[in-house]
Amino acid sequence: PSTPTRRRIRDPEIDPELYTPSKRMRLMTSALASTSSGSFLVSSSRITALNSIPAPVLERPPQLPEPDWQNGSYSDAAMAEWSQSQLLEYALAMRDNLNNAQLHIKARDGIIEATQATIVLQNLFVDKQSQALHAKETKKKTPRTKLSMEGRGRHLTSDEWMEKTAEAARLRDEEVAEKLKRADRREAAKAEKEKLKQQWERIKEDHERAVECWQKRCEEMTAGGVKKKDLPKKPTRPLKPKAAGAVTTAGDPEDS
Repeated sequence: PSTPTRRRIRDPEIDPELYTPSKRMRLMTSALASTSSGSFLVSSSRITALNSIPAPVLERPPQLPEPDWQNGSYSDAAMAEWSQSQLLEYALAMRDNLNNAQLHIKARDGIIEATQATIVLQNLFVDKQSQALHAKETKKKTPRTKLSMEGRGRHLTSDEWMEKTAEAARLRDEEVAEKLKRADRREAAKAEKEKLKQQWERIKEDHERAVECWQKRCEEMTAGGVKKKDLPKKPTRPLKPKAAGAVTTAGDPEDS
């Protein structure tokens, strides 16, 4: 009896060209995971300097018979006067030319497919490198104090060691205090922003009521025979309040 496998058996009757993009990605990932040189590209482990991918291979089209396309330059009128043997000879020549053209197309398709596969591998490799660099750049600082300064030994009771330890503790405390200050500033800025938002809503409501009163007054004055040029001016909307220290610029009076 054969050992059962957890891998799904691919149906040989299904044309690979009909696979969906996700299906092709799964097949590619499975194929890479089964190799010794490319498994690290799809693994969860971090890439190291020892990992590498093969250099790209620059291929040229192979030496194949070139199709003679001059046979296709005859006019319909000229071919209408040909004998049956001439037409047969022409058909056989065109068949050979089409076969040669098909060889060229297949060769170039193979080169394009290999080039695209190389680009996919390079993209996976670059993604793994980016992940490793991101993890290195965002590495959290350890709160522990180094027990060895400048690579040389120290006595734990020496004055120099005590000074270095106190300095490291002071810098750590300052960093914590600065973080707390930044958090307080963010909270204060958030509260100020909410306060300005509510103030702006009240200003807009007051302005809308003033505009309504102005419209009613203009209608009454117009009905009483007052000319349009003598009507009172429309109330101007006040500027939107800014946070302390922000630059105030006058914009469109009708901006919301």
